[in-house]
Amino acid sequence: MEKLTILRMFACLPLFGLLLPDAATLITGSFNNLSPVRIYIECFLLLFIVLCTLRIAQISKAQNAASTEL
Repeated sequence: MEKLTILRMFACLPLFGLLLPDAATLITGSFNNLSPVRIYIECFLLLFIVLCTLRIAQISKAQNAASTEL
Protein backbone atom coordinates (compact mmCIF):
# COMPACT_ATOMS: atom_id res chain seq x y z
CA MET A 1 0.00 0.00 0.00
CA GLU A 2 2.94 2.31 0.62
CA LYS A 3 4.04 1.94 -3.02
CA LEU A 4 0.54 2.86 -4.18
CA THR A 5 0.59 5.98 -2.01
CA ILE A 6 3.99 7.04 -3.36
CA LEU A 7 2.77 6.44 -6.93
CA ARG A 8 -0.25 8.65 -6.27
CA MET A 9 1.94 11.44 -4.87
CA PHE A 10 4.25 11.40 -7.89
CA ALA A 11 1.26 11.42 -10.25
CA CYS A 12 0.19 14.71 -8.63
CA LEU A 13 3.44 16.47 -9.50
CA PRO A 14 3.01 16.49 -13.31
CA LEU A 15 -0.68 17.27 -12.87
CA PHE A 16 0.12 20.43 -10.91
CA GLY A 17 2.80 21.29 -13.45
CA LEU A 18 0.19 21.14 -16.21
CA LEU A 19 -2.67 22.75 -14.31
CA LEU A 20 -0.86 25.91 -13.22
CA PRO A 21 -0.08 27.24 -16.73
CA ASP A 22 -3.50 26.16 -17.98
CA ALA A 23 -5.21 27.98 -15.12
CA ALA A 24 -3.23 31.12 -15.97
CA THR A 25 -4.26 30.75 -19.61
CA LEU A 26 -7.90 30.42 -18.64
CA ILE A 27 -7.70 33.46 -16.35
CA THR A 28 -6.28 35.62 -19.12
CA GLY A 29 -9.07 34.48 -21.43
CA SER A 30 -7.06 33.05 -24.33
CA PHE A 31 -8.87 29.72 -24.63
CA ASN A 32 -7.61 28.88 -28.11
CA ASN A 33 -4.04 28.44 -26.79
CA LEU A 34 -5.00 25.29 -24.83
CA SER A 35 -3.90 22.09 -26.52
CA PRO A 36 -6.38 19.19 -26.49
CA VAL A 37 -3.51 16.81 -25.76
CA ARG A 38 -2.75 18.64 -22.51
CA ILE A 39 -6.40 18.45 -21.50
CA TYR A 40 -6.45 14.69 -22.20
CA ILE A 41 -3.29 14.19 -20.15
CA GLU A 42 -4.71 16.21 -17.26
CA CYS A 43 -7.95 14.22 -17.32
CA PHE A 44 -6.02 10.95 -17.39
CA LEU A 45 -3.87 12.01 -14.44
CA LEU A 46 -6.95 13.05 -12.47
CA LEU A 47 -8.60 9.71 -13.22
CA PHE A 48 -5.42 7.86 -12.24
CA ILE A 49 -5.21 9.70 -8.92
CA VAL A 50 -8.88 8.98 -8.19
CA LEU A 51 -8.39 5.28 -8.95
CA CYS A 52 -5.32 5.10 -6.71
CA THR A 53 -7.23 6.84 -3.92
CA LEU A 54 -10.13 4.40 -4.23
CA ARG A 55 -7.75 1.44 -4.17
CA ILE A 56 -5.97 2.79 -1.08
CA ALA A 57 -9.34 3.24 0.65
CA GLN A 58 -10.34 -0.30 -0.30
CA ILE A 59 -7.11 -1.76 1.09
CA SER A 60 -7.42 0.27 4.29
CA LYS A 61 -11.01 -0.85 4.77
CA ALA A 62 -10.04 -4.50 4.28
CA GLN A 63 -7.19 -4.18 6.78
CA ASN A 64 -9.47 -2.52 9.34
CA ALA A 65 -12.09 -5.25 8.88
CA ALA A 66 -9.46 -7.96 9.30
CA SER A 67 -8.08 -6.37 12.48
CA THR A 68 -11.54 -6.05 14.07
CA GLU A 69 -12.30 -9.72 13.41
CA LEU A 70 -9.39 -10.82 15.55
